[in-house]
Amino acid sequence: MKMMNMISGTILAVLSCLWTSTALAEEKSVNTKEHSELSAEYNMEFIHLPSSQLNLVVDKKDSQCMYESGDDQFNLPIGKQHSIYLEDSNNLFSGCAFKTKSVEWKISSGPISCHLIFEHGYDNDWYTEIKGCENIVDKAICKGEDCNQKKVYGGDSKIDIKLEISAN
Repeated sequence: MKMMNMISGTILAVLSCLWTSTALAEEKSVNTKEHSELSAEYNMEFIHLPSSQLNLVVDKKDSQCMYESGDDQFNLPIGKQHSIYLEDSNNLFSGCAFKTKSVEWKISSGPISCHLIFEHGYDNDWYTEIKGCENIVDKAICKGEDCNQKKVYGGDSKIDIKLEISAN
């Protein structure tokens, strides 16, 4: 009987190890394969209009459920533009499936300071919205539609965003 218990215990231990390694291997394969089905990509262009009077500094403050969230900081001189690449995560293992994905920046220069938020979320359908900095964002276009302080619906895997800023 003692021998039978030892064999049963050994079998359970081996099965447990095999199950654990299979689970870890599955998660690893999800993290290393192409993110195409677990993410969306965004090309975001910050355009600082020539009519502005202040050069701006853009500092990334936070990001949620993102594989790529762009530069930590960049300068945005008057009349110039800066492009960043964003890639969100809809990965079940990281707790991001159907959760809101976001990046928050602080835009500042002298008397101007505000928080700008890129948000991609799910509300019966996927949407993209640019929030905040109402005093300096002249226009935000997502997928060809106005997304400045309003949701643009559609779950495309590649989305272009243009943000026109005027700081006076």
